[in-house]
Amino acid sequence: MDAAIGFVLVLIGALVGGFLTRAILRARYGLTRREVAADANKLLNLFQALHTELSLTWEAYVNLVGQSLEQADDPDDLNFPGLFTASRHYFSIYDATAAQLGALEPDSCRRLIDAYVNLKAFFDELNVWRRLADRQREVRLKADINLYEARQIREELEGYLAYVKKRHSQVQGLVHAALNALKEFISLGRQAQRSVRVRL
Repeated sequence: MDAAIGFVLVLIGALVGGFLTRAILRARYGLTRREVAADANKLLNLFQALHTELSLTWEAYVNLVGQSLEQADDPDDLNFPGLFTASRHYFSIYDATAAQLGALEPDSCRRLIDAYVNLKAFFDELNVWRRLADRQREVRLKADINLYEARQIREELEGYLAYVKKRHSQVQGLVHAALNALKEFISLGRQAQRSVRVRL
């Protein structure tokens, strides 16, 4: 009889232990699922913010400079204010969250970083253009024009125009590729939020 009671107690203990283990696993699973969902939401929000930042900055650049640059054949055709500098806060979201891009697979991470770094560098290159154009204007306005200096600056400006136009096309491709990648990440993130359901 003692053996039967012992057996029943062991069986009850095993059942209670099983139920407790299952309850603990369910609780842990729920916590993990909420953490994963929170991380996924943070990434989705990051992608949306980066897309907005990059698309608005690119659109502003195209409207202020890009269209004129595409159509310019002569340095005198291109006149724009030196508004774009990489040190301005056009990229505040990227600068504050770049470390989180490590969550992406390496190729996607590289594409985004490549686009941002090249766009920042391009803005600095546009300011070099602005300084050269200002220097040419100063030489032209001098009372005693040094023709050699004026010709040299003009050649520099023409060569730099060709370079800046080439860089514009290159950066445009990088920015559009990054924007498309961000759109894809946003779309996949939204699909995952709607479709992933796991049950125990």
